[in-house]
Amino acid sequence: MFLSFLFLWFSVLIFTATAAEFRTHYCDINTTSHINNTSFYSNLVQVLDSLALDYNTINDKRFLNESTGSIQPDIAYGLYLCRADVLPSDCLNCLLNAREDINKTCPFSKAAVSWSDNCMLRYANYSIASVMNSNTFIPECNKVNISDVLSEQSKFWQDVMSFMGELANRASNDLKGMLAYAELSYNSEKIYGYVECTPDLSSSACHQCLQVSIDRLPLYCFGKRGARVLAASCNVRFEIYKFLQFSTASSSAKPGIKINFIML
Repeated sequence: MFLSFLFLWFSVLIFTATAAEFRTHYCDINTTSHINNTSFYSNLVQVLDSLALDYNTINDKRFLNESTGSIQPDIAYGLYLCRADVLPSDCLNCLLNAREDINKTCPFSKAAVSWSDNCMLRYANYSIASVMNSNTFIPECNKVNISDVLSEQSKFWQDVMSFMGELANRASNDLKGMLAYAELSYNSEKIYGYVECTPDLSSSACHQCLQVSIDRLPLYCFGKRGARVLAASCNVRFEIYKFLQFSTASSSAKPGIKINFIML
């Protein structure tokens, strides 16, 4: 049962990673605890249930926001975002797992986010639809350096930052999907990049969230061969291995840089 166990509330940031899956959670420290018999608790259960049930019956949605309740401060707001290449069944399973994880890690928080490889699930006791939030975030780095030579690390990261900036521009101008994915040829390897915003954002808000997140990549992960920053309104990621499952691509390149963009 949702929130069936009582714990002392505290700010929680939990990271779990295996070769198959990445998961992390954030419980807002600036919230007031609630218990199972409050109106907010009842509304929260309903809004999280409605997100999963809606996805179970309408399989073409990678993003949805809902709210339950009519009187503040008891209104519960929720949203989810699934990665664009994820199958509907995998999206639903991800959301159900995210809800279970939030139940365990954020039992008394009135605002929380769960991120994983395939989806993000978020709720709060304040309106979160169409409101950009880049302040709630978590970085994650590949554990291996791209090189032991600092100059080679710098060259790699210079190209990565330019590449990711181009993806941010492309995603923020895609008013329907608010996402972009591409492959960058680098020496004898390829760099794979992916950026996305929640589609309820404006173009300018999406670009701001993505750029702030991209700027954080070298602050936390400089020198590494892969990195991501997950924020409440957007996420950015690059790797030197293919981590997405898009099946078609077309070539779209800037002078001096070869980028194969995936057309969605």
